[in-house]
Parts: sequence; structure tokens; C-alpha cells
Amino acid sequence: LSIASARGVRAMRTLVECRARIAHPRACSRASESTRRAVRASAARRAPAPAVDDDNVCDVAIVGAGPGGLAAALALQRQGLDVRVFEQREEFRPAGVAIFIWPHGLNALKSFDPETTERVIEAGAIISNIAIEQLQPGGTEAEELVRIDVAGWSRRMDLPPQIGITWARLTNALRAGLRPDTVRLAHRLACIYDDDDDDGAGPSNGGVTLTFEPPRNGGDAPPPVRARMCVVGADGRNSRVRELTFGEEEEDDDDDAEASSMKASSSAPTPEANVYYALSPNPPPGANGAGSFNELRFSLCDGSGISLLDVGRGNLDIDGDAPGGDSPDSSAGGQLMFGTTRFSEPARTFDTPERRLQHLESLFENTTPLLKAAIASTSPAAVVQTRLYERDGASRWSKGRVTLLGDAAHCMYPSLGLGISTAFQDAVELANCLSSDGGEVRGSDVREALARYERRRIPPCWALQTGSRLMHRVLAATSERAPAGERGRSGGERGRSGVDLTGVFFRAWRGILWLLGDREEERALTEAETAKKAEKAASAKR
Repeated sequence: LSIASARGVRAMRTLVECRARIAHPRACSRASESTRRAVRASAARRAPAPAVDDDNVCDVAIVGAGPGGLAAALALQRQGLDVRVFEQREEFRPAGVAIFIWPHGLNALKSFDPETTERVIEAGAIISNIAIEQLQPGGTEAEELVRIDVAGWSRRMDLPPQIGITWARLTNALRAGLRPDTVRLAHRLACIYDDDDDDGAGPSNGGVTLTFEPPRNGGDAPPPVRARMCVVGADGRNSRVRELTFGEEEEDDDDDAEASSMKASSSAPTPEANVYYALSPNPPPGANGAGSFNELRFSLCDGSGISLLDVGRGNLDIDGDAPGGDSPDSSAGGQLMFGTTRFSEPARTFDTPERRLQHLESLFENTTPLLKAAIASTSPAAVVQTRLYERDGASRWSKGRVTLLGDAAHCMYPSLGLGISTAFQDAVELANCLSSDGGEVRGSDVREALARYERRRIPPCWALQTGSRLMHRVLAATSERAPAGERGRSGGERGRSGVDLTGVFFRAWRGILWLLGDREEERALTEAETAKKAEKAASAKR
């Protein structure tokens, strides 16, 4: 019976994988290549680890110099550990992408490094309000669905502010708090050698060795590195650490046909939507002084989600000429991030950057003056196009002395903007678990510390990832919602009972905010404080 059952499972898995290849040939090709690399790496790990010079030994090695990896390095260095961060990029360059960080995320950073937290806040723009609104094609007046008084929340709960900031400024501010030579560029991970037994029952005094690939432009590979305590994979949604450590397990985790179907469709990140973003002057020329000041505004219109985020100075005075960096027409004032997600648009390619910008202009030619001005003031080369990705959270984060952090463990939709804040919380928990009575854990205790970190972080991250997935679906449905006067005739966004589900969702959201203290009088106080700060800043400039 067991043999027959195994044959049936293999036959069903083959059928599911073949059907998946027909439906998603590129995704399956990437998954197959990922599996082949994992098998090669597994064979390499069976060989003895290469010798490591004493100069290349540290306590903790972090792979990935994004915000999560840099925050983890800061937290662990504050514990007195020797930490090194290895990044595959050969140089840091400004990029057009910008993000916002929730108060609880900055509070996590502040818990172990108040000075760096202040530097991060100063590098961005304080966000007082978040507004979600719906626009109709050809209309210039928006229906506001919900408004969140973030500044009021921060004040009532004694938390840092929420900020909008460019990726370049955020990572620069985090790196400035690290010890010199912490971050090593041009280190593309090749293999991981964990001296611990696979079952975690053997001796635990050797550490983990990392080897790296030669540079793409030629030359010798960087020398191998040994981490006495552990390795942290903070290398993003396409994590090489996750692939090398759990690749085979993620492929063969379940033997039943239903699990095989799930794995065939989600073993690799699946494209979901087209995303375009760029940095524009704030206020943009031609908007009659209108701009996005101390706010994040998210407009839903005709299958798109359009965001305008104040990012302060943006990348205006960061050296470099990458997309989103300095431009001749952006020498004064600040910058805002213009981004749009086309929820249902098929994958598109454009012959030239000018064609891409023309496509964006055609989408919003009959909309608000601010949106039109933001697009019109953007240079073609500054527009970045990508795809929106989500990936199932890892069922395990730690194995032996290797663990995951941030998007490598729980890549989620950006619909709630929780990625950076959650990674900062991961960093705090990891540092807490790797310290014991004021000192670092050693020996076999490291594996238990990483297991404890995993147990504490997986449940809340699963909840946040699920919430982000739900919010993504709500926003996509709302972007196709009929105008207010026609909702009785259209059932596209209604349930079987004919109820406007998206309307109910946002009304419930507003009610919850009211119950929790987000009210008109609180907003008036926030506006008064914002005006006072703006007047003080203007006086300081004079």
C-alpha cells in the first residue's frame, strides 16, 4: 500500500508540475534552476569547509545590506558582537524607490540605537496623515475612503513619528551607525558550510563558513569567511541563504497532491501586477503650489493604485546619477515619490524610457492636477518599472546556525507598508535571543537561541503577511469599484447579498479608528502642531 501510495503521489506531483509549467513556464523555469543550484550547493556542502584566515573570522555574518540586514548588524554590534555584512552589489547607488516606516518600526530601531533613529528621522519627511481615496476616470474630485491621523497616534502612544524616506537615504543613515568596514561589497554568496550536524545533535563548536563567487567583471573570488556564532540571511525575497539552507526541504516538504499543487505555484515569487515609480519635485511644476506635504495619499482609480509620498529632500543631494537621483530640474524644494500599481495589467515591455512615460501619462491624463503635474515633471529615465511580488512565508526560519530575517523569511505585499518595520522588529528579537544575561550565547545554545527567535517571530509575521494579502485584494477590488451613483446597478464588487463589501470594509475601518481615539479634535491638534513646526522651521531658515 505504501509503495502504491508513493507512486500515486509521484504521478500526481508530475501532473501538477506539468500543468504549472504550461500555465507559468517562466516561473517554473526559475524554480527548476533554483532547485538545481540548491542541489549543487548541497553536494558542495558535503565537502570539507575551506580554511579561513584569522582576519576573516567574526561572530555573526549577515548576508544582505538592505535595511533589515543593517538594522540587525546595529543591534548585534550594540551587544558587543563582531558583525560583518556581505552585500553582492559592487557599489551603493541612489535609487528612485522610497518607503514609509511606521512608528512601531522606528520604535524598534530606537530600542537599541536612539542616535541612528534620530538620523533616520532627519533624513526623511515626517508623515502626519495617511489618506486612501477613490478617483473616477476623468474626475478631479476624490471620494475619501479613510484618513489616519498617524501623528495623533504617535503622540498618544509616545512613539516616534511615521516617516517617508528614500531607500538610499535610509540605508546611508543606518550604515553611518555601524563600525568602520562592517559592510563588505562585491560578496555574492556561493555556498554555506555549517559545522553543526543536520539534526542539531552533534558537536557545536565550529561555526559556519561562507564562500563567495568571483566578481562578474572578472578577478578572484573574495576569501571565505567563518562566523563563530551564526549566519543571518537578510538578502531579500530571492534569498540565496534561504535557497541554500532550505531549498530541498521546501521542494519536498509535503507528499500529498494538494501540497504539491501549492508548491508548484508558490515555490518561486509570482508576478502579480505592474509597478511604476519615480521621484518628482515637491511641489511639482504646474501644480499651482499643490504637493504632497507630510502625508501619504493613496488614490484608487480605474484598476490602479496611485501613491504620492513626501520623502523630504529625497535623493537631491546624494551623489550619483542613477534613476531617481539628481536631475537638473529638481534643485530646489523637496521630492515626492510617485508610484502606481496596475493591479490587472499584463506584463509590458517598452522600447524606450520615453514610451514608458507616455504610457503613464495616458493612464492619468484626465485626473487631478497634482497627479498630472507629478507625472509631467518626471524625466523618462527616472521611471522605474518592476513587478509586484509576494512569497509564502518560510515554514522554518532557522536550521543549525543559519537563520532568516526580513523579506528573506516573510516577503509580503506593500499594501500595508509593513516590510521595513517588521524587519526592524526581527532585528530586535534576534539580538535579544542571541544575548543572555548581558553576554552573548555560545556553543550549542546558539541553535536554541535561533529556534527561540523563530518561534517568537513566525506567528506575528504570518498574521501581518496575511493582513497585507487581504489589504492588497481590497485595494485591487476598490480600484475597479463603480462610481457612487452607479453602485446600485453594478454588482462587480458586491457579495451575493448585494452589499457593497469594499464600502463596508472602509466604514468599519473608520469606526475602529474613531473608537481608538482617531477623531476630529485630535486631528485639529495634529494640524496645529504641524503648523507650529513648519513656522519654526521657516524661522530657522530665515
